[in-house]
Amino acid sequence: HALVKKIEAKCGVEVIEIFEVKPVAEKHNISFSQLWSGVFARRTLMLWLIWFGIVFSYYGIFTWLPSLLVKEGYTIVQSFEYVLVMILAQLPGYIAAAWLVEKLGRKATLAGFIGMCAVSAYFFGQSGSVTEIVIWGCLMSFFNLGAWGVLYTYTPEQYPANIRAFGSGWAGAIGRIGGIAAPFAVTHMMDMDHGFSYVFMMFTAVLIAVALIILVLGEETKGKTLESIGL
Repeated sequence: HALVKKIEAKCGVEVIEIFEVKPVAEKHNISFSQLWSGVFARRTLMLWLIWFGIVFSYYGIFTWLPSLLVKEGYTIVQSFEYVLVMILAQLPGYIAAAWLVEKLGRKATLAGFIGMCAVSAYFFGQSGSVTEIVIWGCLMSFFNLGAWGVLYTYTPEQYPANIRAFGSGWAGAIGRIGGIAAPFAVTHMMDMDHGFSYVFMMFTAVLIAVALIILVLGEETKGKTLESIGL
């Protein structure tokens, strides 16, 4: 507003004050304890669990997916072909999530996508044919990456402007711990009898837990002002 007034003055245009300019948030010292105080404690707990679960599932599934398919008897070439098709299904997942997030809201869309990813992961682990592998794999990929798109919107909206980047950064960091742990967990289960099925049953359980966490602890932020988020 100050810049516009300066330009107007230089151009000889009458400068008229039509509103009072207020900062979005006052500058305060930021501390870790703020994330766990008041209303933010519940939001921080929810976000850390969501990020851990969704990053755990993504890296756990897609890091070893070609190897898991090879252990099921498919050739290396076939396994990479199937994985490529599944990865392409991520693009419409993002688009669908971007549209639904303003139609259904953040909470419903995120919980729905993660819940459907859990269902897809379960049936993917029980697949016995190429057709089932591709169909359930594409759906799993579609819903998992769609959930990522919603999460990047939902996370910063849980905090007021002065701690938004700090809170979002911590949530992402906790998620990376899940991304480190998941591939190790999968490798321990791969050599078990029926390991392919057990791996995806594990991801099903994790994703269902995340969906329930969103439904129980989540707050809808669609249409909220920046000021009201801090209340």
